Amino acid sequence: MARIGGHLAVTSLLLILAGGCAASGPAGMSGRQAAQPGTRRAASAGPGWHLKALAGKYLAIAVPANRRLDSEVDSFTDHEHGDLAVAKSDLTAETATERWFDQHLTGIPFPPAVAAMVRALIKANQSRIELTGKQARSTSLTELRSLNGKHRAADAAVEAEVRLIRRALRLPPPSDS
Repeated sequence: MARIGGHLAVTSLLLILAGGCAASGPAGMSGRQAAQPGTRRAASAGPGWHLKALAGKYLAIAVPANRRLDSEVDSFTDHEHGDLAVAKSDLTAETATERWFDQHLTGIPFPPAVAAMVRALIKANQSRIELTGKQARSTSLTELRSLNGKHRAADAAVEAEVRLIRRALRLPPPSDS
């Protein structure tokens, strides 16, 4: 349960970029240039076409990362009270997935305003990764679970960054379901 907020944040970011990114036109092009024949943009394309293309790139990494995190978090929750070795393995898998996500997220050329928000999200996620790694080095189930509260706080920091991104993109706040 401690990690549900974290993977909800990843899911929320996924929805941010997939759901409606019509706030920006293509970087470096005026609206008139972008609409001219011979440009890569079709005359009928709306101003959010560039971010929608970026959203597709984002989805290509976020969907598999979110699925893996869901599985890892579910397994951790199942084992955090009875099987230290499996719980630690689940935590190690979470950190690998989160690192993979961050690494690939940095490869997407977001517009400057969104890029700044993504950097803040990655910074918050890096803090969470460090904490998850510390949990994975626990020598007992009690020690491992003692960090769950801090982990929930790290999840909340990630979720706060997701909410800022969603607000900037005029999307509804993330769902807790």
